[in-house]
Amino acid sequence: MSSNMFSENANNPTKYRMFFNYDNDKKVYVLPMLPQKISLTVNGKLTSVDIDTFGEILHRGKRDAITIEFESIFPSVYGKNYCSCMEKEFKNPSTWHKWMLALMNANNPFHFVLVGSPFSINMYADIASYVPYEQGGDVGTIYYKVKIREHRKPAVETYKKKKNSKPQKTSSGKRPSNKKTVYYKTTAKSGLHLRTGPNAKIIGLMPYGTKVSSDGKKNGKWYHVKYGSKWGYAYNSWLKKV
Repeated sequence: MSSNMFSENANNPTKYRMFFNYDNDKKVYVLPMLPQKISLTVNGKLTSVDIDTFGEILHRGKRDAITIEFESIFPSVYGKNYCSCMEKEFKNPSTWHKWMLALMNANNPFHFVLVGSPFSINMYADIASYVPYEQGGDVGTIYYKVKIREHRKPAVETYKKKKNSKPQKTSSGKRPSNKKTVYYKTTAKSGLHLRTGPNAKIIGLMPYGTKVSSDGKKNGKWYHVKYGSKWGYAYNSWLKKV
């Protein structure tokens, strides 16, 4: 892919361009309409910003991985006065809808890029939720809400095994179990990913309202849960204790 893909171009209909690319930018998708407002969760604080200040906030010193939420439209017809992509880059709503679903279930993060600002954004992310819907009188157009999370490799934690520790036994000769089963219900409308580890490979998609069990293990904000016969990790923001 050309290194000039993210460069400013006089033919661009708008100042800003947002990309949802995949496979080392071999698959290029330029968002057809930019959101008016973007909700950001940075260092645990939720704030609403417009696109002009979006990049500036993300470049203010050290921060945790961020969560980005916004609403926008996949229009049925290209229009230079409202589209943020060039006509040759325009894709119909059905194609975009399938692309968003594919990114949700992809094994690897996608390339999220915003250019046009002094504070350009260039990072890898995962789609946490994608909710499409239609509005009456606007045939063919898809409205949607999306939440994406910055993809970062989890830190590796080490521990030292205690010396001279003997396993405790019951009168039956078996080790007692100190595991307490906890139950949760998934609350993500579009389903919740089950992964091999925090931000790791996706091994399943748990539908909304699914009841899952947990052995109580946690890794940061990720809970160790069992869905069907599979054990994996799920993000705790979309799990409600029952």
